[in-house]
Amino acid sequence: MFITSRIDRYRVPSRIADSDIVFLATVPDNEIGRGGAGSPPGEGAMPGRILFIDDDPAGREVALFNLRKAVYLGTVAAVFLLVSASPVFPAETAGKTTVRFGVIPRFNPHVTYEYYQPLMDYLSRNTPFRFELRLGHTYLETIDDLRKGTTDVAYLGGATYAIARHRFGARALVKPRNAEGGTTYRCFIIVRKDSPVRTIQDLRGKSVAFGARRATTGSLIPSYMLFGSGVTPKHLKVVKNLHNHEEVAKAVLKGLYDAGAVKDVVAWKYEAQGLRVIAESEELPNAPIAAGPSLSKDAETAMVTALLAIDGNSPGGKAALSQWGPELRHGFVRARGEEYDFLYRKIVSIPTGCGIKCHTSNPFFAN
Repeated sequence: MFITSRIDRYRVPSRIADSDIVFLATVPDNEIGRGGAGSPPGEGAMPGRILFIDDDPAGREVALFNLRKAVYLGTVAAVFLLVSASPVFPAETAGKTTVRFGVIPRFNPHVTYEYYQPLMDYLSRNTPFRFELRLGHTYLETIDDLRKGTTDVAYLGGATYAIARHRFGARALVKPRNAEGGTTYRCFIIVRKDSPVRTIQDLRGKSVAFGARRATTGSLIPSYMLFGSGVTPKHLKVVKNLHNHEEVAKAVLKGLYDAGAVKDVVAWKYEAQGLRVIAESEELPNAPIAAGPSLSKDAETAMVTALLAIDGNSPGGKAALSQWGPELRHGFVRARGEEYDFLYRKIVSIPTGCGIKCHTSNPFFAN
């Protein structure tokens, strides 16, 4: 993940990866080098347009070229996270110990930062710590980062937390409320509104898009939903794992797949654009924010206290939370690790594999 507030010749990456998201403040061509030869980078430079590079390879290459040109000529290139209505500036967190906050890639990088950076800003302001958002490239990488201490705390999925709890004792701290004040959500099987498909049984011979292989609602739960309705992979024309829920919803809307599996909030987001729900899962516990071995007790206490103090029903609370991701806008309650043990039992007994005795055939354990 390439996120920084200053670019110099030693920090420009050799390439910008597919998962990278860059907000680049450039300078106009007629201002390049204005600081003069030998001037410190940025001296006399004027701000120019802002470029956003998400997942377009051509855009990334252009951005990389512009970065190198700006660095070579001694101009400034600043990278901004333009996702918070009230961002935290460096002076506000000076001297604070950093807590590294991981998130699984359930959304594309742009949406991830839009949804979760306001949470980092809130915690940085309301605790004695500075919270830094780190997006894992894969679900297993996010788990491993938490285990190794690359991150101190992480917002995981239900299944990824169940694995982390089983592997190294990750502790569930809090989980978000939903819009009704509860603490559960559902997995939806979606199709286009004009699709003839009405039930899961109608998916025989059709193409289906799942989310990431190790996602709870993107893979684990829909596998059980299809299997429970008598539909296995051999009955489907195509089964494809995409990167995240947003990608699944868009692929179904574009007609690339006949159906897809997404989290309820994603289905609701795209419903007006032409999606229809044909099946929904049982209620599932909202995913927890979990502590890894490296999270200090002081940081844990401060973070949990700040999150539980949020009142999503007060006018002030609603206004602040409106800038957060849809899953996080209604406050938090304490979470218990044992709530997610049933998901681990599902993982080791997944219908499309042979369970824990044959990890390589189980997508939740295979490398």
